[in-house]
Amino acid sequence: MDGRGYLEKLISDHLGAGRGQPSHGRQLSFDRREVRGVAIGLVAAGALAQEDADRILADLDETLKQSGWLKVAHAEGSASAGFAPVARRVGAERPEWRQAIEEPPTPVLRHVVSLAGRTLEAGELTADLVSLEVWSTFVVLSTARSGVDPRRMRELFHLRTVWRGWDDAGTQYRGTGGGGGSGSHGLLVERRTFEPGPPEEARVLTLAVESPGGQATVQIPLG
Repeated sequence: MDGRGYLEKLISDHLGAGRGQPSHGRQLSFDRREVRGVAIGLVAAGALAQEDADRILADLDETLKQSGWLKVAHAEGSASAGFAPVARRVGAERPEWRQAIEEPPTPVLRHVVSLAGRTLEAGELTADLVSLEVWSTFVVLSTARSGVDPRRMRELFHLRTVWRGWDDAGTQYRGTGGGGGSGSHGLLVERRTFEPGPPEEARVLTLAVESPGGQATVQIPLG
């Protein structure tokens, strides 16, 4: 696994996430602690050199400061499993990351995976899988529920669920809350968006969902 390339892409995707949303909202959704935790994990796994991790995180902080997304530089330790304190490294602004902040890349549709014939059952959630749209910066899972009583349509649409995702390249996916859905004639169709986009080396995406009364996972081929 190319830990350096993975961490740099993760940062770029997270900085550019939420295209079309107000800048302030996108800034609040970016979590430096999450990125730092990934760096620590890569170092501990031997997939990323300590020096490379420190340089990447220092470059990230400098880019955030230059973009106005980081007002105060907090004293933090090195990106090591033991959190050993070190002299803070001076970073350099990354033009590609600055561009991701100011001009998030336009998502590009790579391909659509048909999931017709597959179902998902997790407690109160029972749905037919329709498709997975694989975009450059996110993925979208479409599901459908048929034979729904119109009087329960609103209730089912707001069913409390918790989703997680990961792929075989080590990418962790987070649900954005975007996508929406529609219902008519007893058919409820929902779209659920996850970020970031899959790296080129990823081959299988696993999505896990928990709903009242149960949980389930589904594996979806990406290529």
